[in-house]
Amino acid sequence: MTPSTFLADLPFARGRRAERAPDRPWSRKSRAPVASALGAALVFVLPGVAVAAPGDPDTGFGTGGRVTTDFGGFEQVNGVAVQPDGKIVAVGLTDTGGADGGVDNFAVARYDANGTPDNTFGTGGRLTTDFGGAAQAVAVQPDGKIVVVGHGDDDFAVARYNADGSPDTTFDNDGRATTQFGGVDQARAVALRPDGKIVVAGLSNAGGTYDFAVARYNSNGSPDIDFDADGRVTTDFEGGLDQVFGLALRPDGRIVAAGSANGFGADDFALVQYDGDGTLDSGFGTGGRVTTDFGGLDQARGMALQPDGKIVTAGLGGSGSTSAFALARHNADGSPDAGFGTDGRLTTAFGATGSAAAVAVQSDGKIVAAGQGGSGFALARFNGDGTADTSFGTGGKVTTDFAGADDGAHALAVQADGKIVAAGASSGAAGDFALVRYQSGATSSAPRRP
Repeated sequence: MTPSTFLADLPFARGRRAERAPDRPWSRKSRAPVASALGAALVFVLPGVAVAAPGDPDTGFGTGGRVTTDFGGFEQVNGVAVQPDGKIVAVGLTDTGGADGGVDNFAVARYDANGTPDNTFGTGGRLTTDFGGAAQAVAVQPDGKIVVVGHGDDDFAVARYNADGSPDTTFDNDGRATTQFGGVDQARAVALRPDGKIVVAGLSNAGGTYDFAVARYNSNGSPDIDFDADGRVTTDFEGGLDQVFGLALRPDGRIVAAGSANGFGADDFALVQYDGDGTLDSGFGTGGRVTTDFGGLDQARGMALQPDGKIVTAGLGGSGSTSAFALARHNADGSPDAGFGTDGRLTTAFGATGSAAAVAVQSDGKIVAAGQGGSGFALARFNGDGTADTSFGTGGKVTTDFAGADDGAHALAVQADGKIVAAGASSGAAGDFALVRYQSGATSSAPRRP
C-alpha cells in the first residue's frame, strides 16, 4: 500500500489523491452606571443585536469570517502559520490538470490580518513553486523568511522564501533543497530550532517498509552531519506503514514526532522521541517509541507540546464506516496522562464521520482540534482535563460549511490575540484554498445571546 492509496481512503481525502471583538468599555468612571444600564438595554431589549461568542466566525476576517483563494485548478491548504505582524501564510498544493492528469506544485498564499491578499507577497499574494509535489507544512523564521516543506517527486522537498516571496538564494543556492532516503520519501512537518537549523519529518520506504523519517538541515540548506552523521534518520514500528504527520521540538533540542504505526495489522497513534543527535531517547516510552490504540483505524495527524512538556495528539479514531475526532495526551516520559479524558484518551463525534487533522494549545491551556465533520470544517475545544468546553460553539463543537459537498480543515493556528485560524479546502467547483477565523473568547467574556 502506497502513502497515496492509504491517505485517499481517509474521510477528508475528498475523492482524489490526497498526497497530495468585544465592545470597548467606557473609560470614564463617572459614566459607569449609565454605561451598565445602557449595555443591559442593548443586549436584552434589542432583539437584532448579536454578541460575538467563542466559536463564532470573526466577521472582521474576509467575508463573514471566511476566505477562499483560487490558483486556477484544484487547491487545498495543508499548513498554516501566523506571522508576528498578524499576517497569515497558508501552504498546500495546486493542480491545474492537463493531459497527464495534472502535477501538484507547491502553492503559497499570504493574507493581511483582515484576510485580504497581501500584495507585497509574490504576485497578488500568491506564488507557486514547481517541485512535482505538494507542500505540507510551513514555519516562519524570526527574520521573516518562510520555510515550506513537502515532497518533490519522491524526495523530501524544502523551500525557503524571503519575506516578499522571492526564493532565498542563501538556502542551497537557489532557495530549494531536496533529500533522498532511497525510496518514496515525503515530508509532512517542519520545526525550527533557535540556532536556525531546520527539522523536517515525514515517511520513507527506503528500508523496504514505510518508516518514520526525519532530516535536519543547517540554516544554509545543507544536511546537518551532527544529526545521525548524515542528517537523516528513520524509525520502524515492526514493519507496516509508519508515517509522521506532526513534529515539535523540546527546549533542550529533543525532537518529538507523531503519526501512525501499522506494525501489528491495525493503525495506532504513534510517538517517537529523539535526542538532539538523532538517537532514540531511551527514557521515552519503550526504546523511544509509544503507541496508543483507540480500537480501529487510528492516526495522529496533529501534535502540540504544552508548556509543562505534555504531548497532545489529535487525529482519527474509528472502525468500519464510522470515525471520530480522537485525542490523546501523554506525559513528558511518554506515559498516558491519566488526568486527561479516560486513561489519557478521548473521542468526539461529528455525526457518522469525523477526523481531526490539527491541534493547538491555547495560552489558557484549552485545547483546540480542527478537521472535517460531515461535509464541512469541524472544530472542537476542550478544557485542560479533556472535558468539552461548553463555552465554545454548541457543546464545545463548531462546524462551518463553504456550500460544498466536501469541505475540511487540514491546518490550525492560534493568533497572539487568541483568535483561531483554521485552513483547508473548499470543494466548490474544483477546490480552493479555504480559511476561517473564529472568535476564541480569550480576550472577552461576552456571553452568547440567547
